[in-house]
Amino acid sequence: MQFHSGSVSGRAGGRLHAARSHRWYHLIGASLCCIPALAAAQPPPDPAGASSTPPPAESRAANAKQATTLGEIIVTANRRREPSREVPMHVDTVQAADLQKIGARTLSDYVSYQPGVFFASSGGAGEGELVMRGVSTGNQTSPTVSVYIDDVPVGGSTVYASAATFVFDAALMDLDHIEFLYGPQGTLYGAGSMGGLVKYVTNKPDTSGFSGSTGFDVSHTQQAGMNYTERATLNIPLVQDKAAVRVSVFDQHTAGLYRAVGETPSNGDDRTHTKGARVQLEVDPTDRLSFNVTAMAQQIAADGLSMADYSLATGQPISGGPYNRQLNHREPFTQTLQLYAFHAGYDFGWANLDWISSYQDFVNHSVQDYPDKFLDLLNVVGPALGVDNQLGSLYVDSAYDVHKTSQEIRLTSRKGEHFDWLAGMWFNRENVWEQYALEGANLPPPGITSLLGQRVNAGFREYAGYGDITWHISSKWDLAAGVRASGNSQHLSNFEDGPVAGSPGGFSEHMISDDITKMLTASYRPDKTHSYYLRASTGYRPGGLQAPLESTIFGANPNAKDTFGSDALTSYELGYKGSHLDGQLNIGIDAYDIEWHNLQLYTYTLGNTIIQNAGDARIDGLELQSSYTPGNWLFTAAAAYTDARTLQSNPQLGIAGGAQLPYSAKGTATLAAKYNFRLAGNAAYVGANLRLSTKRNAGFDNDSSDPNFKLPGFGLLDFDTGMTFGSGTSVDIYLRNALDRRFPIGTLNDEAINFLASVGGPMLVQMSTPRTIGVSFNVPFK
Repeated sequence: MQFHSGSVSGRAGGRLHAARSHRWYHLIGASLCCIPALAAAQPPPDPAGASSTPPPAESRAANAKQATTLGEIIVTANRRREPSREVPMHVDTVQAADLQKIGARTLSDYVSYQPGVFFASSGGAGEGELVMRGVSTGNQTSPTVSVYIDDVPVGGSTVYASAATFVFDAALMDLDHIEFLYGPQGTLYGAGSMGGLVKYVTNKPDTSGFSGSTGFDVSHTQQAGMNYTERATLNIPLVQDKAAVRVSVFDQHTAGLYRAVGETPSNGDDRTHTKGARVQLEVDPTDRLSFNVTAMAQQIAADGLSMADYSLATGQPISGGPYNRQLNHREPFTQTLQLYAFHAGYDFGWANLDWISSYQDFVNHSVQDYPDKFLDLLNVVGPALGVDNQLGSLYVDSAYDVHKTSQEIRLTSRKGEHFDWLAGMWFNRENVWEQYALEGANLPPPGITSLLGQRVNAGFREYAGYGDITWHISSKWDLAAGVRASGNSQHLSNFEDGPVAGSPGGFSEHMISDDITKMLTASYRPDKTHSYYLRASTGYRPGGLQAPLESTIFGANPNAKDTFGSDALTSYELGYKGSHLDGQLNIGIDAYDIEWHNLQLYTYTLGNTIIQNAGDARIDGLELQSSYTPGNWLFTAAAAYTDARTLQSNPQLGIAGGAQLPYSAKGTATLAAKYNFRLAGNAAYVGANLRLSTKRNAGFDNDSSDPNFKLPGFGLLDFDTGMTFGSGTSVDIYLRNALDRRFPIGTLNDEAINFLASVGGPMLVQMSTPRTIGVSFNVPFK
């Protein structure tokens, strides 16, 4: 598979537990950056944007017309459909059909070909955080990258939704493509998009005719076993050119790679089953009026964490193997999303009106075993806390249920000779219910001792008005400005009991805050194939509430407050997108500078963990992409340089000034080559891809609650080949990690586990996936 840019351009228990600060185990002590989007299966249009599909046997000269061009991909980054070359910021796309061809199954796979983007896993599919342009503090309070399905944001916005631990990990269920928007998107997308945004764009029902497809993948991963996927899509017109329904289903089984040892031994401990379905109804009563109703559900069910035990001091495995985990208790995980969306559109002629309404129920249920050092400690101090039973295991069972309703009304002008504009209103309401239990199995069994029970309700409401205006100063110069004014209200109530409860009883808190984000962009397009831009934009994460800090042993933390403030950043970006040699050579380059203020950080002190605003950071970067298409060849190169560091030291946290921010490699790159040819009259290809990265830090050197496990640099080599027959049936064969490189790629973000690692306990580490060979089939029909 060839890759090129679509434009040149704990785990739950530990995380929320730490945020509340009073739980017992705190008593002791891991763009225009151009990740290439995957090569399109069909010939792209010429630089002017006109569609071109030459016959298969065309000459070399005609083949050159199939080169990637700046106008090739239509994106919705600015909330309007427009060629990516006209978007004055770094936007990349990756085609879902091409991801299927190479066996990509999770969000971690999707972003692995994008320099400057990283998925910091907290255990497996659906568990982790997205990082773009180095905007990360490791243990995040809430997300810095937003996730959307079409025009609907997915997942929670605050720490009490554990929104930085659980991210919606979409299977490739009838997706058209994925858009990556780099840099702060606060003006159009609001809170939590300060590092960027990932948007899943689905295929819409086609009212013109019946169609469908079926497909399946089979692959084998060294040390794990067989993986397989089945999928099907059906498009049914209900009224010719007026109404249609589109149905898609998906079922995926991933073999377990990690091995549990100890009291609950198991091979393939992290085997995962993902399934889902989506139904979309499109009704177009007139040429001006359209309705779209969507219902979808997806569930990820994993038997355990994709994590192994490593020593923080030596960086080596400590439980008998690089994929081994010592377990006293099983760790199942499920993530379920139910999403319902309604979109009405009306074309007034002078502007388009969009009304988008959605409701979702996003549930994450996890169990996490705690290592023997915690267990041993509790068995020593337990009698003083009223825990008389000796325990053989200790674990957290937690569930986070996010109910989210959003409403958006947007009016978008037509492209005008002198001005374009957009204006909208936004309302978002989230309610989170959390059930948390800290329990231990008695010695001798049977019997369970409940140590802590907690029931939390947190609410977040956001109201916003936003808009932008573009002034076409001339046929070559544009000036755009945008603003978003947001207000939010939050409430937090908690009740807890048990012998190790830090704040026995209950409490309730409320707060109101507001934020403003801004954007200013200047663009210069001397012709249809070259574009220059200068962009300044801002983004933020909302502040929030936290529990009154009480501890039955150590007392309150004198540095703590019941609230913490927003953190915000300002980004300055200078970029160029250009096409040369009649579209054969495409180049994109940008440089950016990000100033990040009042970072939200977890502060660990003996007795509790709190969130505080502490210090600033700065991120400078350079992103480059190029593609060259001589004849039947396609060569691409994408690279990113990211220098993300703190600006001040923080002795309380143990963070030095100039410390590298977690999960930001200074250098990343993707190099690829693809050759297209004809075999027995059918279109075929063969390709290779090399992914490169320098070393990363998973935390900070002297921070006990977020210690620095050093992640090594790496190079991963992939191969793929395939053929498309005249009927449209395609067969693709892929070999991922061909050299079978095995190395750490991330760590579990959990203050309690990480603190224990800093004093000799195991660090939980995710490893690269070994060599995988597979085949993907897709059969379309009409």
